[in-house]
Amino acid sequence: MDSKKLKQIINQLKKSFDNWDFNKAINHSKDETQTRDNLIHPFFNILNYSKLDDYTHEYISDMGDKKGRKVDIAITLGKKEPLILVECKSATAKLNDNHFRQLNEYCLYSPSAKVGILTNGIIYNFYTVNSREKKGLNTKPFFTFDLTNYDNSQLEMLALFNRQSIEISEILQEAEDVYFLDNFDNALFKTLVETDELVKLIFKNMGGLRSTEKALSQIKGLVNSISIKTALDKIVQKEISESNSGIITTVEEIKAYNVIKTILAMSSKIKAADLERISYRDLKNSFLIIVDDKQTKNICSLVFKDKLKAIDISGNRFELDDVSVTSITKLKKELTESALSNLFS
Repeated sequence: MDSKKLKQIINQLKKSFDNWDFNKAINHSKDETQTRDNLIHPFFNILNYSKLDDYTHEYISDMGDKKGRKVDIAITLGKKEPLILVECKSATAKLNDNHFRQLNEYCLYSPSAKVGILTNGIIYNFYTVNSREKKGLNTKPFFTFDLTNYDNSQLEMLALFNRQSIEISEILQEAEDVYFLDNFDNALFKTLVETDELVKLIFKNMGGLRSTEKALSQIKGLVNSISIKTALDKIVQKEISESNSGIITTVEEIKAYNVIKTILAMSSKIKAADLERISYRDLKNSFLIIVDDKQTKNICSLVFKDKLKAIDISGNRFELDDVSVTSITKLKKELTESALSNLFS
């Protein structure tokens, strides 16, 4: 979707949500039927879906020996088989694992469905099929939209589901990117404590000549939270001794830098040679991610303080809930556009 069209859709969504008295609708939704009528149908109306042409209620899905099970809403986009299944709960219900398992079971027995939405009319959790494990949906939503608390980045993601421009393949790719980046922390953990590659590198740096199973096993036993923290403390002390300015690069800043470089590496427009031109510069009040080691080619600035976590991109400040892959990934579009502008200007 081109940026001009995307901006138009976002503006339309914002205007529609601003004009919708959803708090009144929430107060009048005491059961599932009222929730569908007062909240879920208007939500899909805002996304320009037609009940007659694009979705149906009580879609019948046979699940093994369970015949005639009915899915709350099946979005077909005018096709014979559903592409998106929606499990609806009452606005008074708190979405839980049992609700997800119900949605997942429907998707398992409806192979045409690539996306599942679990909602109580207020919270909308969006899932995609797990293409690797073939076990239905990914257990974690790649996107959550809350009627009572959303920002422009979430409207941008929701715009992917606008009926006028929806492309299931684009949604699946976006979700795949989110799920991939979300594995960063798990991958780091596995590298530190579960794989032998780090152990072999440590053995080599210790001056080891011939690695044996016993030696590698002993080193692996030394890689724990205490040794990692001790190494981190030494890095901090080294930075303090080498820094004349008193500037200390924090773990959060390095983590955010690595996440942002990973996001940029996933863009088809940014090649490996371009990534090598991207580095960082730590200043007293901010941490810059720059191109060609020039502050004038500033992709973004990280501002991480005790009570503020934010990223400044092209003159706009985006506050983060926390320094996590999920929070930073919401800014993928802005970060990529800024990087491309500075790499090729």
